[in-house]
Amino acid sequence: MESLKQLPRTFQYAALALIAMVVFVAFDQSHWWGIREEYMFGYLVPLFVIYIIYERWPKLQVILLGSKADLSTSLARDYAKELEASQACDAKWLNTVATFFASCAVLGGLVLYLFGAAYRAAEGNSLVATFGLSIGFSAILLGTIYLFSDENADGERIPAMHRLRLSAWFIFPALIWLLSAPMFDAMERAISTFLLDKVAFVVFHTFDMLGFAIVREGSILQLPKGPVGVEDACSGIRSLMACLFAGSFLGAVFLDKFWKKVFMVGMAMFFAFIMNIFRSLFLTSWAYAYGSESIAGTVHDVTGYAVLGLTVVGLLALLPIFNYQWETELTETGSEAT
Repeated sequence: MESLKQLPRTFQYAALALIAMVVFVAFDQSHWWGIREEYMFGYLVPLFVIYIIYERWPKLQVILLGSKADLSTSLARDYAKELEASQACDAKWLNTVATFFASCAVLGGLVLYLFGAAYRAAEGNSLVATFGLSIGFSAILLGTIYLFSDENADGERIPAMHRLRLSAWFIFPALIWLLSAPMFDAMERAISTFLLDKVAFVVFHTFDMLGFAIVREGSILQLPKGPVGVEDACSGIRSLMACLFAGSFLGAVFLDKFWKKVFMVGMAMFFAFIMNIFRSLFLTSWAYAYGSESIAGTVHDVTGYAVLGLTVVGLLALLPIFNYQWETELTETGSEAT
């Protein structure tokens, strides 16, 4: 893209360095994506990050390129008018505070990133190295975007509010690497145990209330045709991670307000938990009727994918509700809506 060559020289150098760093992060995490089923969605992360940046490029160039920005698209023209109408004041105190925190983020991120790289070189693939690389890159990316966007291609100073907005657009490309990186075993066990307890509680009391013969022993449910471990019905940790990724992406692409994005992620977790309870009820019912061995294999896997699919459908159904007012405003403009 020709407009990329018009970016400020320092921004280009910073972008090249960030690209090299994220390639190494993706290479490191790909080891876990290949051996841990719950993180297989990680293979989609690089593609979705590229798409997010591409989708936001019309807005990005308005800030970074100034008068050299390509305003051929309606999105770029509308956003240019919005920036001009906002008349953002380049508050010195705001720039000072933001520069301080951005510098701390970059310095701290570099320490963690270099530690992760050194640890990986010495010990090979490890969660410690992956954690250092992932959180280090996230901090470096957000801090660098602010620090190196002080001037646009015309040499004009970019107001601090616009630079903060620019950094905010990279929250998904930065933080999604923390989601695609495996959690430490202790943390994952704690979350899994919590989910197992809640799922077993709901399943046991549901069957008991309906009058079925069932006995709960921790996470084991004793049925007439054999015991069923809630582990067989899955605690939901796998679907939770995948649904979090889906909710984060949908919120980043289709929602404009920060609170809406946060709420979408929260609803992704809620839907994943509720759907997994229904899945556990179904699998326990299946085991009650056909034996505990019957829920292994195809039945177990198909219901697992169904949880993810139904959660995504539920999240998609929320989008028109979140964007109702936005669609109404477009309808009032007549031809623009068309």
